[in-house]
Amino acid sequence: MPAVPVLESNRYEILARARAEPVVFLTPPTEEALPSRLARLRERLHAAQRPWQALHDAFSQLKGHPRQLRQVVLTDGYLYAETPNLAALLSKISLARLFSEAELDVTRGPDTRRAVRKAKSYVWADGPEAGRPATLWLFDRVAVHGEQLSSPKHVSVSDLHRQTSANRIEIERLSNDGALATLVYRDQRVPAVLSVEEGRLVLDCEVVRPEAVPAVAAARRLNQRRERVIDRLRVAVSEQVDEGLPFDEPRTEEGQQDGQLRLHWRIAYASGQQTFEFNGDEYSVFGPNGIPRTPQVCVDFITDTWERMAGTGWAPSGEGRVRHIGRLDVDALGVENRRRVASLVDFAAAHPEWFETKVIPEPARVKFASRADFFRRLFEQRSDFQPGDVVAILGPRNDDTLHYHSFFIFAANPVTGMPTLVAANAGRPRIRTWESEMQNAPLRSIVARIRPKLEWLEAIAGTEEQTPTIPVRS
Repeated sequence: MPAVPVLESNRYEILARARAEPVVFLTPPTEEALPSRLARLRERLHAAQRPWQALHDAFSQLKGHPRQLRQVVLTDGYLYAETPNLAALLSKISLARLFSEAELDVTRGPDTRRAVRKAKSYVWADGPEAGRPATLWLFDRVAVHGEQLSSPKHVSVSDLHRQTSANRIEIERLSNDGALATLVYRDQRVPAVLSVEEGRLVLDCEVVRPEAVPAVAAARRLNQRRERVIDRLRVAVSEQVDEGLPFDEPRTEEGQQDGQLRLHWRIAYASGQQTFEFNGDEYSVFGPNGIPRTPQVCVDFITDTWERMAGTGWAPSGEGRVRHIGRLDVDALGVENRRRVASLVDFAAAHPEWFETKVIPEPARVKFASRADFFRRLFEQRSDFQPGDVVAILGPRNDDTLHYHSFFIFAANPVTGMPTLVAANAGRPRIRTWESEMQNAPLRSIVARIRPKLEWLEAIAGTEEQTPTIPVRS
């Protein structure tokens, strides 16, 4: 059976609060015997219902002793936690708090990457993120470069998820060599035998009842189509993250002026300017490499992403001041106000041919401040919240005024089907956990979910050979 039952029972909430590569553990990581002082600190950290004070005490008492600190915080090299509060807390720790050596080996899922010391932090030495800050995720395993750790205790499920296109992979029996599982394809449940190869779970065989073969094949094809188009959405999201597009909030405000920079940016862009001014502050029209630096409110991030998928966007510097129109122009859809979350929800509800819209009645809403209840409800309704969906939340901000926010669901955990990562512009475009996205607005709750229909997404992304039925501007 799953080797870490406490972790598995908490998996749905842990991975919505702490970013991690999807893995399952063959055996629980265990720490070697420690000196009594370190053992007490470690026991407090893992036993406390609210571990913040225990971690603070460990950092205070072991300041300047990173090797001892990581003996308390890491478990056999793993950033490991079995409870949601500890997982959320540990996920905020940087490599530089635990290490001072020149080179580190960081194992994430099946792959090991090298991180090198740069000033007071670490950067990736190789891979597509070479030179970027090296971050630490939950369930990562870290060692000083060249140091030998015990054999791995985990296996990755990411490749298996891509191989099968299953909605969920429910592990039922697990050994060092393989597993028995149920692969869930929408409403079809298929027994499967898996094997462990090079740190990955891979499919050996499935047992599909003869009468279920057509339904399973159809569900798999549908999942593959959706995954293909959601990958296009993820590319559009990642582009905006890399570009670091600014949130539409002036540095100097007279009252509430969020959302006004974009209009001034468009005027400056169209008139050939390199900068524009607002309330005495100067802003750039273009970012590095001539990329248009378009200010966004949260709902702009949603509609801009759809338009990027469709090939719609502003030309970079040196290619003329023009907005290229591709397979979608949100301005042509007739949204009453494309820059208001509530307007987008109303528009989606009025167009069931393009969107499936779920509105949460007020008595059924759960505030994020009640984290356990919030995540339990989200897990229970996980089929209503899938990658590619748009989520709208509503609640009071620090000034007690009601405020909407919107974001995409970016990824779900393949073992539970629980949505884990979201993407939004709340300051700048980022891909984060639910915890990170919502922690500054604990009194907000989910009020609506918009799901673009698969055919609509395929039409704007151009992933299917079909004629778009979406208004575009010629």
